[in-house]
Amino acid sequence: MIVVGRGEYYEVRLGKPFPLCNLRSEWFDWFLNEVDEYGPKPGSVALWSLGGAGFILRTQASTLYIDPYLGGSVKSEGLILYRMIPVPFNASSVKRIDATVITHEDVDHMNEDFILPAVANTTCPFIGPSSVADLLKSWGVPENRIVTLNENDETKINDITVIALPANDANPKAANTYLFDTGKFRIFHSGDSAFVEEFSAIGRKYDIDIAAISVGLNPPGAKWYNNPSDAVQIARDLRTKVLIPMHWDLWNISLEDPHVVEREARTRMPALKVVVLKVGERYTCT
Repeated sequence: MIVVGRGEYYEVRLGKPFPLCNLRSEWFDWFLNEVDEYGPKPGSVALWSLGGAGFILRTQASTLYIDPYLGGSVKSEGLILYRMIPVPFNASSVKRIDATVITHEDVDHMNEDFILPAVANTTCPFIGPSSVADLLKSWGVPENRIVTLNENDETKINDITVIALPANDANPKAANTYLFDTGKFRIFHSGDSAFVEEFSAIGRKYDIDIAAISVGLNPPGAKWYNNPSDAVQIARDLRTKVLIPMHWDLWNISLEDPHVVEREARTRMPALKVVVLKVGERYTCT
């Protein structure tokens, strides 16, 4: 049940990618060197926050980039969204990457400033729902580097199975949530999805260790993100052991205090561990 939305960014970018911002990272190559030189132990998982909904997921055999956003401030529905966090790396510096996984085509999840240099400088495949695949093709990305995953489809990247799951997002034309199964650990990524009833079935089917769930302060008249209570309810239904709030830091109009999620969890789900990651910070499961 991929929820079909307005596809606002899909229509304007079909065959016409947005011009690159070409922002340069003040972190130079230091952060990427840290990620690339880190040696995950056998069976372990390392997860770095890129800010927003972006992560780098590494196992001993795989490096996946999930929804990396390297663009700047944008206008959306008459609002100006100011980027509030640093750009953690330069896309042209990315070398160690086995796949890029994209939840949906909104610009802060599928970003030209990452996609186009990654196409030019790496051989990684790009994984996403049908609208993401169509946009990539219209931008000239070779079809043999595009993997279309619709609901319940899956693909294998070395030691990680990537499973597309239902999403509830009114903005993109199509969207996925994902489960990343390493065989020992299972990591769920919500994209921008709000609550959907299927999350309960997902929680019963999979033994989820970590769930990254979007949280943000919604601007007047809009419901873009989950509030802290929503995030805890989703974590409850997913039966996850660890909740990582994400997206709370990216835009000036939706900044949220992620520690409110911790307070909600202490009241409603005392056994749930909430991990707050700032951009560049790492969480490791061994």
